[in-house]
Amino acid sequence: MPIARLVDPLFVLLVAAGLGLVLSGGGWTYRARRAKVGRALAWSAWLTLWLLSMPWVSSGIVRRMSTKPRDLRAELAGSSPERRVLVILTAGIDADEFGTPAMERQSAPGIERGLGAARVYRTYGFGHVIVSGQDVRLERTELAGAMADLLVELGVPRKKILLETESRDTRENAIYSARIARSLSADAVVVVTSALHMPRSIRMFERAGLDVLPAPIRFQALPHDGPGQLIPSSLTLQRSQRAVHELVGLLEP
Repeated sequence: MPIARLVDPLFVLLVAAGLGLVLSGGGWTYRARRAKVGRALAWSAWLTLWLLSMPWVSSGIVRRMSTKPRDLRAELAGSSPERRVLVILTAGIDADEFGTPAMERQSAPGIERGLGAARVYRTYGFGHVIVSGQDVRLERTELAGAMADLLVELGVPRKKILLETESRDTRENAIYSARIARSLSADAVVVVTSALHMPRSIRMFERAGLDVLPAPIRFQALPHDGPGQLIPSSLTLQRSQRAVHELVGLLEP
């Protein structure tokens, strides 16, 4: 196990906080109900934070919530490649500070989706590719344009790419992309997004009145065996945060 795991700031702080809680009270001897409630809350928060930061727990949650990849050949067999539409949901972009090309400033999930979308395009064949999303902090076309540039670099013909630059969230991704897909008289629509994000995306497309096929990207792998899967890390907590975000999104009315 790398020594870096043992000096991860989150792990160090959790250990320190746990020791502080143990040493602070000397057991449950407080008579004041308020003190007991406070300690119970502190211990509960500490335990929850530890669990959500453990690779073993976080991976299990994310895998359970994610859509598993599958071969779509049988489901696409009845459609012509030219009448198929591929929809790619973007995932954020950084502002330009040093003249870096937009496609290189996409978030890590965005680049993963672009790589996966190019693979899906080559595997099944599509007549049109819709790139959906905008970053409200930047120019309207910058985010979708960055993904389009990446797809072109990966071999997708630019003439087949359509930019949907109105949407600001997953619900609007579905609404505006469905509108474009209907205008193209698509026989089949395939959606590319992160595996964890896919269940919410499919639900939003269903609410928009469009049946789509999922092509999830980046399904969470199992953690490596050994004690490292029980040690909290900052990156693991970030993954759990994304899972909580998706869960809250699924609970939206």
